[in-house]
Formats: sequence, C-alpha cells, structure tokens
Amino acid sequence: MVTEKPIELWAFLENSDFQRKKDGQIVRHDEVALIRHDEFLDSDYQLLTEIGCVGVRDAARWYVTHTGPNQFDWTWLDRVVAAAEKYQLKLYLDLWHYGYPDWLDLMSPDAVEQFTDFARQIALRYPSLEYWCIANEPSLLVDFGGFDGRWSPFLQNQADELRRQIARMIISASRAVLEVIPNAQLVLPDPWHAPGRFSEDEQAAVLDMVMGRREPELGGASELVTVVGLNHYRDSTLPPLHKLFLNARKRWPDKPIWFTETSGPPEGWQQSEWFWWMLAETRLANLEGADIPVLTWAPALSMYDWVDETKHLPNGIWKLEPDGTRVPNDYMLEAIELAREYGYLR
Repeated sequence: MVTEKPIELWAFLENSDFQRKKDGQIVRHDEVALIRHDEFLDSDYQLLTEIGCVGVRDAARWYVTHTGPNQFDWTWLDRVVAAAEKYQLKLYLDLWHYGYPDWLDLMSPDAVEQFTDFARQIALRYPSLEYWCIANEPSLLVDFGGFDGRWSPFLQNQADELRRQIARMIISASRAVLEVIPNAQLVLPDPWHAPGRFSEDEQAAVLDMVMGRREPELGGASELVTVVGLNHYRDSTLPPLHKLFLNARKRWPDKPIWFTETSGPPEGWQQSEWFWWMLAETRLANLEGADIPVLTWAPALSMYDWVDETKHLPNGIWKLEPDGTRVPNDYMLEAIELAREYGYLR
C-alpha cells in the first residue's frame, strides 16, 4: 500500500469568456467581469493566501489582452503577475478559456499563428512564469462550439474538425512557450467523468493528440503536456471517481496527474459536502497509487450561470453580495481548516 502525502489546495478563478447567442444577438459571457475579479484582484488573492492555497489558476483573457494582430494590452496581465508575486501564490496562467478575440476566425490557418504569437509574447514578457494552461477544457469547447453550436464558432456536427484545429493551436502555442521557457510546466486540463455520454477514449482525445499519441500528423509530442489535468463535476459515479483517476494513471503512466477542477452542484448540496467527497476520493485513489498531489477548487469565487448571467451559483468557497463583497459559502472555510488540521491538506 502506498503511503499517502498531504494534498496541495489550489484555487481556480472562473474566467470563461465564450460568445453565445441571446435574443438573436451574439453576446460575450465574461466571468471575470461578472464576478468583478477585475475590480477585486488584489483582495481575492489575499483571501486565497488566508486559507492556505498553494497556487491559483487565473486568466490571461485572450480577447482582452490580444487586441489585434501583433497588438497587445498588458494592463490586466501585469496586474495578475504582480499580485501573484505579492501574495506568493504559484500562478497557473489560463491562456484560452473557450473565448477568443472578435477579430479572429478560429477555423482559419491564421488562428494557429495568432494564438502561437499570443503565447510566445506572454512567455517573453513573463519569463519567470512556471505553470501554464495553454487551453482549458478543449473537449468542452469542441462539444459546445463544434457539435451543438451553442458557443462560438457556432458549428454543428463538426466536432472532429474543431478538435483538430484546437489541437493544432495548443501544439503550436505549447512549442512556442517551451522555446522561450524550456522548463515551463504545461498543464492541460480536460473533463474526466464516468463514461456515459463520452467514453474515456473520447474524453482523452485532445490530450492524446497534443501528446502525439493520436493523429501524430498534427505534430503532437509527449513534452507538450507536462501534467495531465483532470476536471470532475457531477456524474453517474459509475465507476466512482477514484477508479476513474486510477484509469487515468494507467492511461498516462509517465505523466503527473492533477485534479484541476471540482465543485458540487449549486443546488441540492452544501459545497462542504462535495469538498469532503472529492478529497476522500482523491485520497483513496492515492492510496492505490494514483499519486495526485493537487486538488483545485473551481471556482474559488461563486460564478454566474452560463445561460442566465443574472443567476449567481453558490458553488465557490465564497459567495458574492450584490456590492461585490465576498462572503464565506456555507462551511467551506471550516472544512478546509479541518482538512489541514487532520493532515489531509498541505
């Protein structure tokens, strides 16, 4: 039996910025603005340090920062990097979180070049940045943007084409980062759930493409994924999560695995209940050899609904008052403190 080590608690600040259709118009859903993280950046990081978070995943905000071809506005990212340094949080930067600049045609060959340049310029400006999320949950964007057309680029039944394009973009951008920062830690997170709608092979498709294990003509290679990130939310629990983690360990035996996102359903659960369940499942997987060192609560600040942006979902460690004040969400702070007291968290 493997001796278990305390797990590091990381936090994810929701930063989805996809475009969707509403009342016949195309609108951008920007969670950074909705949760007012752009206003409360400094105090948000202070909250994370107070509960012992080791690291934070935050947004590069592609559509905000990359204002045009060869044009960049570094105002936001300068603030993020400075705040992470101030509060001694390991910054795990999210370059692409579903959305992209208005001026970009995602399916064009130029999209690969533009995203690669975006990644390269970030690496040049912040050479001390260690942890990178080149793209978050590419498989979800394939589903919502390439199969059922609810998100930009609003494609229907073209999942394979979009998946390959996203893989090309991740591969090229990852290579650009490594050229500037050879020791960059490239963490690629994707959903990992019980094989109901999607088999494990389907869920692993983009990860395997980027690693060169599938469709090698796209240019993937093992070194382009340093860490496999697994995101998990509610599913059938058949098989249970710890077995899913062990399946991932068998699939990618040479890669570190992080638990890169989880939180409970916003209704019908206290988030502290979900916290204990996910922590227990991770510990159980580790006792059987999964060796998962990181558990990430996502979102740290309760987010807004992806369909109705006026609906606040109490799924974070903190909830938001109408004036933006962050208040603890049920017993999450107490649960985290107890988990650390028991030696479950580092």
